[in-house]
Amino acid sequence: MPLEEAIWLDPSRMSGVPCFRGTRLPVRQLFDWLEDGVTLDEFVRDFQIDPRAAAAVLRAGARAVCSAAVRNPDCAA
Repeated sequence: MPLEEAIWLDPSRMSGVPCFRGTRLPVRQLFDWLEDGVTLDEFVRDFQIDPRAAAAVLRAGARAVCSAAVRNPDCAA
């Protein structure tokens, strides 16, 4: 699933915070829960998020990290 289909962003709603499409659940919540040790399966189940949307967000996060670490050969495209 493309990221554009997984999330929505509207400056007039939720203060412009990116949210999973069809919800008011901020994308940041996924990273917070994973950081707290919650599994991806639990997150998807508890918030009834399409697993493909969660995967798209995680892929975008990985790309952002690799972009920030351009000198790291492990992050080569």
